[in-house]
Amino acid sequence: MIFTFLKKFPLELLAWPVGLTGLFFLDPAAGQPSLCLFKNIGIPFCPGCGLGHGIHFFLHGRWLEALHHHWLAPAVVLILVYRTVQLARLQFAELKLQ
Repeated sequence: MIFTFLKKFPLELLAWPVGLTGLFFLDPAAGQPSLCLFKNIGIPFCPGCGLGHGIHFFLHGRWLEALHHHWLAPAVVLILVYRTVQLARLQFAELKLQ
C-alpha cells in the first residue's frame, strides 16, 4: 500500500517545499560555493544570479534586500508557495476519493 502511495505522489509537491526550506536556512554570508551552473562553468552573466539570496532574504522578511539581490524573488516565492498549496489540495482530494 505504501508503494502505491509513493508511485502516485507527485515529486513536485516534495521539491518546492524542500527547496524553499533549504533556501530559508542558506546563509548568504557564509561564503558557501555557488550552485549557479553558469558561474561554475565560467560564464560571467546569469539571469538568475542572486535569486537564491533574494528568496532567502524574502523568507526572512527582509524585502528590500530581497529586491536588491533579484527583483523576481518575491514573485518566485509566492508562485512556489501557491503551486505547493495547489498540489497539496489536489493530492488531498485524490486521497479522499480512494
